[in-house]
Amino acid sequence: MLTHFAPLALYILSIPVMLVTIFRVEIGILFFMTFVPVIALMKKIAELPGGNNFADYLLVAIVIGWLFSAAREDKPLFISSPLNAIVIIVCIGSLFNLIRGYTYMSMPGEINLTRLMAWKNYMILPLLYFIGVNNLDTEKKVRWVIICLLVTLLAMDFNFYSTFRWMRAEHYSDSIRIEGAFSFLGPNELGVFYAMYTMLLFGISYFVEEKKLRYAIFAVCACNLYPILFSYSRAAYISIMAGLLALGILKDRRILLAIVVIVLFYRFILPVSVVERIDMTFLEKESVSEQAEQSSAMDIGGVEVDTVGRKELWEKAKMYFAEQPLFGIGFDTFRHKEGMITHSLYMKILAEHGLFGLAIFILFIGALLRKSYILFKKSGSSLGRGIGLGFFLCVVTHLAGSISGDQSLYYNLMAIFWLFMGVVASFTVKFVTAGESAQDAPHFAGRNTETLIRNA
Repeated sequence: MLTHFAPLALYILSIPVMLVTIFRVEIGILFFMTFVPVIALMKKIAELPGGNNFADYLLVAIVIGWLFSAAREDKPLFISSPLNAIVIIVCIGSLFNLIRGYTYMSMPGEINLTRLMAWKNYMILPLLYFIGVNNLDTEKKVRWVIICLLVTLLAMDFNFYSTFRWMRAEHYSDSIRIEGAFSFLGPNELGVFYAMYTMLLFGISYFVEEKKLRYAIFAVCACNLYPILFSYSRAAYISIMAGLLALGILKDRRILLAIVVIVLFYRFILPVSVVERIDMTFLEKESVSEQAEQSSAMDIGGVEVDTVGRKELWEKAKMYFAEQPLFGIGFDTFRHKEGMITHSLYMKILAEHGLFGLAIFILFIGALLRKSYILFKKSGSSLGRGIGLGFFLCVVTHLAGSISGDQSLYYNLMAIFWLFMGVVASFTVKFVTAGESAQDAPHFAGRNTETLIRNA
């Protein structure tokens, strides 16, 4: 039903939503974050007028609404926040590497548009951060963001279950792996997506005061375990365990005991097919290669390769890094040189951005972890503490899942991540920074303390 009737309904609904967004920008934001992750399930949208640019039109409406909102409420377009500087540095660095890639390739013809579009899609993510930090600045708005995330994940859960139940098997094979909402990517990206936002919600749940919302979060997190397990993504397994480990250290030591039990007794706890998939990690190279050949595992646009295939790609990434160690070979250049992605965010950074890009990445991740941890520990808002903890876990989960994958270029996967990054920055300003100086008054650039207190 989701793939038959929802596309047309969504398309028709988007028209009044875009109009309303001009006056209530948060409506457009909620609409965007709810449907962008599942838009691949609604392929019929592309057949409708302007359907290929559906997300772009929504973003334009959101930006217009943002401009109108700032003018109407007489507040700065850009709120001063502790993450603004590092996000701008990331943007400038990616532009530098895009230009560098053109120089390295010495092929400015047919690939220019492709790589430029990839960069444009990547730049949507920092835009979403600035949209989040400047517009998602109240607890009420963020509660609705959480609710919309729950709706999105439930829709994805339903789609995954309805598809997988016809393919279920007692033993593992590559043929039973499905991509769910991310057919253009693969099951690994799907699994890591679920792991990231399950941990985000789980962290938030510790500080949600409304019982109904907390129970809803628990229910969705429980439902998410099904696609995480049966994505058969080892990256997802590693990432969810990393998130749980961080949660155990930061908040709930009982989680550490649960991890020990799972690690020791996973053969008796998990389904047989999942155990078989985990065991493939420990097979000898020859066995892995043989199984991959038998199952016809292949890479299509960077979707799925076997363990040995990843190692070969990583060796090529090391080669490019050795060739251009300082600045790398340029943005999204590896894919055009090799016909595949690196299947590791870290190898991608080394090959395409070099040591300079690696330094920016470390500063970026360090800033995210630090600010989310501070929000978790010092926020004057209970929900703010939950957002801080949840986003910290989300970042850790993302880092673990990126060892053998790369989700960073796809805004379908990362849009929610960057929006919540904006929420972390916004809540840090409102409930930590401002709280230390002006009793939780909103902190806008260019306003004095007296005005801040009065406006609060």
